[in-house]
Amino acid sequence: MTLEPDDVEAIAVRVLALVREELDRAPVRYVDASTLAKALSIDRSWIYAHADELQAVRLGGPNGRLRFDLDLVRRLLHEAPATPQPRTRRRRRRRAKVTEVAADLLPIDP
Repeated sequence: MTLEPDDVEAIAVRVLALVREELDRAPVRYVDASTLAKALSIDRSWIYAHADELQAVRLGGPNGRLRFDLDLVRRLLHEAPATPQPRTRRRRRRRAKVTEVAADLLPIDP
C-alpha cells in the first residue's frame, strides 16, 4: 500500500486540525487575586473590587476563596471599552449648623 501525495496532504491537514483543537482545550489555570494582581501589575484591591467583571470563581461555597482564569481575564481586559467608568460620588456627612442667638436670657432663680 502506498500513499498518494494528496493522501499525505489530507493526513497532514487533519493532524494539524486535531493539534489545534487539543491546544484550544488546554486546562484552565486558576490563580488567586495576589497572583493575578502581580501578573497584570494591578493593585490587589482593584482585583477584588472588580471580581464579578473578571468572572471570578468561588471555590468552597459562597464564602470560598476567589480564583481567576488568567487567560480569560487578559482577554476581558483586552476587549474592555476604553471609556472610563463613571465614579460614584461619596456622600459627605453634614455638619450641624451652629447658630448664634442674639437675645437676652431669662434670669434663673436659685
